[in-house]
Amino acid sequence: MKTFTKILLASALVAPAFLAAGPANAQVGGIAVADPEAAILSAKALDTANSSISTTYKAQLDQARARQMSLQAELATLIVPIDTDHDKKLSDAEIIAAQNAKSPVLEKIKTAQTNAQNDIARANQPATRAQAYAIEQITQKYTAAVNAVVAAKNISLLLSANTVQFAKPAVDVTDDIKNELDRALPTVSIAPPADWQPAQQTLQLQQQYQQIMYAQAVQRAQAGQGAAPAPGTPAAPTKKPTGR
Repeated sequence: MKTFTKILLASALVAPAFLAAGPANAQVGGIAVADPEAAILSAKALDTANSSISTTYKAQLDQARARQMSLQAELATLIVPIDTDHDKKLSDAEIIAAQNAKSPVLEKIKTAQTNAQNDIARANQPATRAQAYAIEQITQKYTAAVNAVVAAKNISLLLSANTVQFAKPAVDVTDDIKNELDRALPTVSIAPPADWQPAQQTLQLQQQYQQIMYAQAVQRAQAGQGAAPAPGTPAAPTKKPTGR
């Protein structure tokens, strides 16, 4: 996979900072900023790919969710002997007390979690691989999208939004790059070749994306709009990641 163009000036993949999209003529004095992660992870092609993944790998994703629910039920039973205040969860004090007492329950909990995580990862693997392949295809078009926006807006210096401490909204061209990605790559494949392996940058982007989706799912669950998925479960977003 190609790395991001040098014009981004140290646009290393770090924790995402999604900027609000600026107006169409988004550059000031030839200087602009862009957020690579925001442009890639909000691409329509990824939304479409996730919808296809949810359908294609529904059985496997349902299996992962069922395994997560079975783990929760198993843990609820396992913690009973050391849940001294009977609130159906373990506090730090209860865990420390169990450690001091060398309770075998802690090892049983650890084993149950490890086994479930392995089962969930196996069930999710086909969908996770397909999602990574979709992200990598979009990433490979990023440099071309940047070049198109730079040329169209006569930008002489483009900085990574992640390294800029302050910029007026009018300087941000992230949305313009995202729109160019949408134009150049409206859809992507979710069927990676048998010998394909995701690049490290792809895995980092995917991890960021899944964290965003999981956080949104948790928020919806807390608002009573549904159950949160198991961490790392690929899911189609209900809205694109935008805003800081």
